[in-house]
Amino acid sequence: MADHEENSETSSVSSLELSCYSSDFEVWNEHDLQPYQFEPELSDAEVEETPDRDDFSESLDRLMSTNWCQCANCAGMGSIRECRCCQEIPEMESLTVSTGVGCITDHPGFRSVCLDHYVLETCYHWYNQQYGRAIQDANERFRYVAYRMLVRWVWKWLGRDIRVTSPACAVARIREQFPGADGQYVGYRDPE
Repeated sequence: MADHEENSETSSVSSLELSCYSSDFEVWNEHDLQPYQFEPELSDAEVEETPDRDDFSESLDRLMSTNWCQCANCAGMGSIRECRCCQEIPEMESLTVSTGVGCITDHPGFRSVCLDHYVLETCYHWYNQQYGRAIQDANERFRYVAYRMLVRWVWKWLGRDIRVTSPACAVARIREQFPGADGQYVGYRDPE
């Protein structure tokens, strides 16, 4: 009985080996190798989402220069995602067109909403009461609240998982008004 079990195991193993070696994809000659023969293919949706080489080089160009800026007030940012001009954001473009200014930082509301110490201090107190997050450094506190106020002013309401990137011109102007002690800034972060 043990010999019968051993023979059945051997025959199943050899049939398994045969099935592995009898595949249509088996390559016997190393000169017949085809690159990426066994790589999975992208679905149509994945192909549409994949940037082509021109998009990639354009993205790198955005990071290395400010050629993409249409308002003449943008500064270089730390990531490609942050390299956006206010004129590339439809909500901000409509605000600038309606008041006849070329940049969101020139809009009369920007100074009141995002740069006024009294407004930002009041908003910070509300924020601190609501969320209990104390920020000791005054300029860091003003920057943090100014970014939030910019989003509130332009987009009205977003939400925890719905985030936008502020334009480089607005970020640069807020940083100029409320500079960091060491000149280092966090930049855009995805929600945790």
